[in-house]
Amino acid sequence: MFLPDYIRKTIDILNSKGYKAYAVGGCVRDSLMGKDANDYDVTTNALPVEIAECFKDHTCLDFGMKHGTITVIMEEKVEITTFRIDSEYKDNRHPDSVSFTDSLFEDTCRRDFTINAIAYSPKEGYIDHHNGISDIKNKVIRTVGDAEERFSEDALRILRALRFASVLGFDIEESTEKAIRTLKHLLNNISAERIFTEFTKLLCGKNAKYVLEEFHEVFEVFIPELVPMIGFEQNNPHHIYDVYKHTCVSLGAIEAEPILRWVMFLHDTGKPHCYTEDEKGGHFYGHYKISSDIAKKVLKRLKASNSFTDEVSTLVYHHDSVIPTTEKSVRRLIFKIGYPRARLLFKINRADALAQAPGQIEQRLERISELERLAVKINGQNECFHLNKLKINGNDLLALGLPRNKIIGKILNKLLEEVVDKSLENEREALIKRALELKDIL
Repeated sequence: MFLPDYIRKTIDILNSKGYKAYAVGGCVRDSLMGKDANDYDVTTNALPVEIAECFKDHTCLDFGMKHGTITVIMEEKVEITTFRIDSEYKDNRHPDSVSFTDSLFEDTCRRDFTINAIAYSPKEGYIDHHNGISDIKNKVIRTVGDAEERFSEDALRILRALRFASVLGFDIEESTEKAIRTLKHLLNNISAERIFTEFTKLLCGKNAKYVLEEFHEVFEVFIPELVPMIGFEQNNPHHIYDVYKHTCVSLGAIEAEPILRWVMFLHDTGKPHCYTEDEKGGHFYGHYKISSDIAKKVLKRLKASNSFTDEVSTLVYHHDSVIPTTEKSVRRLIFKIGYPRARLLFKINRADALAQAPGQIEQRLERISELERLAVKINGQNECFHLNKLKINGNDLLALGLPRNKIIGKILNKLLEEVVDKSLENEREALIKRALELKDIL
C-alpha cells in the first residue's frame, strides 16, 4: 500500500518507541480500490499522553484528547487515535464515553463498515478482522457486527451506507439493508447540517439514480416533500415516467456537481400540487414556482448556505422556461439570470429532456444546443447587461433636472432593458433622449 513519507514516518516513530501503529479506515479502503486517498488516519495502542511524548519535538494539538485523538503536525496534520472501545450511544450519534484498549481487533469492532475497518502497517501488511477486503472485491457494503446495533449507535451511518453505495457503486448486504429500512426514523436525531453534507455527497455519486429509487422512504424522513411524487403518473405524451422516477433519471443524466444534482432532485417537487387534466392529458401549469418554493423550504430546513439555496431555487424556477431560439430571447435570459446561470440552465434542460419520452428527445437536444451556441456568441460580444455598463448613470439624470427619487432607478432599468433588446443603442446621446421621454411616462 502506498503511504506518504510523513505517514510512514509517523508509524515509524511510534514503532520505535515500542508501540503498534497502523493506517486505518478510508485511506486503506481507497488504496485497495486503486484510488488516491484524501487523508490518512493512524491508530495505535499508545495512550494519548504517550502519543504526545513520542512527538514532543513536533507541534501537537490535544483538542480531541478526551476521545483518544492527538493531532500531530508533520508535513501535514495527522490524526493519531488510541485503540478504543465506545460506550453506549444514547443520542444515536456520539458515545457517552470511551475507554482505551490494547487490542486492534476491539478497536475495529466499533467501526461502521467492514470496508472501513481494515488496518495496514508496512511491517505487518493488511490486518482485516472483518473480511473487508473480500467485501471490497465483491462490491458490498456491510456493517461491522450487528447492523441494527451499528446504526443505533450512530444513525448518520444509515446515510453513510447509502452514500457509499451511491459513490462507490456497491450493493448493500441484506441484513444491513433491512436495518437501514427498519431504523430510518433515527435520522430524526441527526443534525440538519450533517444530513445535508452526507446527502449531497450521495446525490453526486455515480449510482445515485439507483439509490434514490430504491431507498426513497429513507430520504422521505428528512425530505417529506418527496412523498407526493412517488408513483405520481404524469399522463402526458411528453413523459414516460412518474414524477419521482423522472426526477431520478434526470438527476443521473447531469454531471455530478452539487448545485446541478440538487436542482434535478427538486425541480419537479411542485408537480403533484398543481396537476390538472383535460382531453390532451395531464398538465402541471406553474409547477416551476411551487417547486422553487419547495426547494427553498427544503434547503433552508437542511441548513444549506443562503447562496447555495438561492442558486438552486433560482434555477428550479427557470428550469421550465420556454426560450425561443433567437438572439433576442437568449439576450433577455442572460439579462434576467446572468450568463453563468444560463449555461447551467441549458445543462438542466438537457438532463430534463433525456428523462422524457424518447420521440422528441433529439429535437429538444438540438434546440438546447442552438440556445447554448447563441449564448456563447452573445457573451463573447461583451454586450451591456448591467447598469454599470450603461453609458449614462444616475448623476447624469439628476443633471437633466430629474428629481432625486425612485424615478431615477426606474428610468435606468428601463433604459437597460431596451439596450438589451437592441431597441436602443447604448450611446450617451440616445440614452439621454430616451430618458427625457421616459420621465413623462414612468
